[in-house]
Amino acid sequence: MKKTAREGEKPKERERANQNEKPSGRERATSSEKTSKPERATVAEKPMGVERSLSDPIRQSLSVLVRAYYDYQRERLGLDGRLGQKKDGEIKKGIPPRDETMLASLMERREACMAMEEELFKEIAKVVKTHPLWKNFLKGVKGCGESIAAVIITEFDINKAPTVSNLWSFSGLAPGKDRKVKGQKCPYNQFLRAKLCGVLGSSFLKCNSPYRTYYDDMKHRLESKDWGTASKNPTDKSRPKAGHQHKAATRYMVKCFLKDLYVAWRTLEGLPVREPYQEQYLGHKHAS
Repeated sequence: MKKTAREGEKPKERERANQNEKPSGRERATSSEKTSKPERATVAEKPMGVERSLSDPIRQSLSVLVRAYYDYQRERLGLDGRLGQKKDGEIKKGIPPRDETMLASLMERREACMAMEEELFKEIAKVVKTHPLWKNFLKGVKGCGESIAAVIITEFDINKAPTVSNLWSFSGLAPGKDRKVKGQKCPYNQFLRAKLCGVLGSSFLKCNSPYRTYYDDMKHRLESKDWGTASKNPTDKSRPKAGHQHKAATRYMVKCFLKDLYVAWRTLEGLPVREPYQEQYLGHKHAS
């Protein structure tokens, strides 16, 4: 019988041939894997916060209530101004006598707006008081009530703000992103900026909140440098730049509040917290 070439090979030659064979693609993939390093996680585990935040449907519904609350408030304030009366219904001084029967429909609408405003506030406060940010931070901030807390909770998304600069930029308090340009989309949330600077900032000043220290320090610095643009019709002619300086100091005070808010909220949600740019990269330190 004729021996095949395979059968005629010597054992040592056959072993050398098997060793020289190239592994297949699947075999190469498995053989080249390193087993010394641990496998990389596909999904990063997010640590749980102290308490669960609001679910997305509840948060969206709360946002609708907050916007509606301020809509009714704006209409009620407009009617109060038109009717010449205060929030408690008292007629302001200097208002001439009028026929109340002709204004009855406006008075009824004003009372309806007032009732709806109070009803919405109760519902908003009820939801806000269940949020961990209110329990652990906002409740202890002097000058911050349930309505402005609801604005903060519904307008900001802390998961999309890896740095405090993101909060400043979104609320129109970051340099270069705080102005409107004709023909372009507004780069910030106008509703949020109005409520932070106009409502929360004024509240800090009226109740003498600890955050007022930032306002006083910044305003003193601006006055010392004679910084700002003079008003055309200043209330105090000896200080024509006072209005510009007041607004700049208010913005600085609100930014300091947002810095504390960022740290507290990110910590509650179990998210990493970074220092502000001027502290992390420029080495500037601000007294707390």
